[in-house]
Amino acid sequence: MLPRHGVFGWDFLDAFTLAFSFTYVGHLVEVLLLKVPGIETPGGKVIRVFGWFAGGLWCYELARLTLVLYGRNTGELPPLWWGGVFFVGLEFVVHGLLQASGKPNFYSGQQLESETTAVR
Repeated sequence: MLPRHGVFGWDFLDAFTLAFSFTYVGHLVEVLLLKVPGIETPGGKVIRVFGWFAGGLWCYELARLTLVLYGRNTGELPPLWWGGVFFVGLEFVVHGLLQASGKPNFYSGQQLESETTAVR
């Protein structure tokens, strides 16, 4: 999915930049969405999925801007909306793993206390 530059170190940096954007900024998106009143209601869950999509767009856009600062050509990357689709899929997988391990998650309607108090 990433453009190749021939040097492993630069390719690794590009991949790390994208991964860091989705993990760090994505976590902040999730924490902010959990602060929305009524987010665990059925209607709130729909809002949360749309928020994940919008957050994924921002994660991808921030990663693309960082790659431009590195001097990379981002024209070879997938379209912007794939960032939102990827992030929604990633969140469903992560919350599925949380449900499989018996922890509070999107599907059970329970919030983790640490997630709701992480950002003030």
